[in-house]
Amino acid sequence: MSDVFAGKIAIVTGGTSGIGYAVSEELLKRGATVWVIGSRQESVEKAKASFTAYTNARFAAVDVTVADQVKGMIDTCVREDGRLDYLFNNAGIGMTHPSGYLTLDMWKKAIDLNLWGVIYGIHYALPVMLAQKSGHIVNTSSIAGILPLPSQAVYCATKYAVSGMTESLRYEFAEAGIVFTSICPANVATAIFGKAGVPKEAIPAEEAARTILDGVAKKEACVILPAFAEQLYERLANDPVLKEKFMLEYARRRNEGWRSGVAYLGIPEDMLDMQR
Repeated sequence: MSDVFAGKIAIVTGGTSGIGYAVSEELLKRGATVWVIGSRQESVEKAKASFTAYTNARFAAVDVTVADQVKGMIDTCVREDGRLDYLFNNAGIGMTHPSGYLTLDMWKKAIDLNLWGVIYGIHYALPVMLAQKSGHIVNTSSIAGILPLPSQAVYCATKYAVSGMTESLRYEFAEAGIVFTSICPANVATAIFGKAGVPKEAIPAEEAARTILDGVAKKEACVILPAFAEQLYERLANDPVLKEKFMLEYARRRNEGWRSGVAYLGIPEDMLDMQR
């Protein structure tokens, strides 16, 4: 049985590291031609060296916060490969920080990359897909794009916007044959955590990539991962009283962590089974 991605043309932004790298590799394994996009030429060269076994890999350095560069990315893909079947708007940055210490520059940096980078991708890919009468745009949101996690106000603002925009576009363009999917991961073991360290509940990026592509293949509206995050979301979404209790306790622990100088990034195991 052939894979749905075999022979397809895909672009993955943020494709040289983390989830994007794992998604790029899994797409390549499944037979897609993949444009692996990184923000820096250095990261692109490293990915190119890693993917030498794949003749179906393409590479480009693109700053997705610059509209003209995103347009050039889409135009080059279509010119060289004839079409664009999948766009994975994956490039982004995390930001967990006490909101009282946020600067306007921090807000702007997150919005430019996490939101405008997605908007530019959609803006330039959508006309191509409409002309083809087919295509699938996959936008990386976050569990923080569907749950209001404390100390992540900037991140939530950008990711809630991505989730809402993606869902709206999914319905608007369904009759035109264009599919939209949002990806809402909880913690995945990537370099996004930096010196703070990877939370123990984080799943490997390779596992995340397989889950993401399985959901995309099924044209799901929203892929929440891993399983504990999906279960947590469903519990809290269906029980506002529990959600309030959970978020207040999570905020208390995170605030205490900031005061003590120890960042509290993971989701505590004892809170996953919290009752009303």
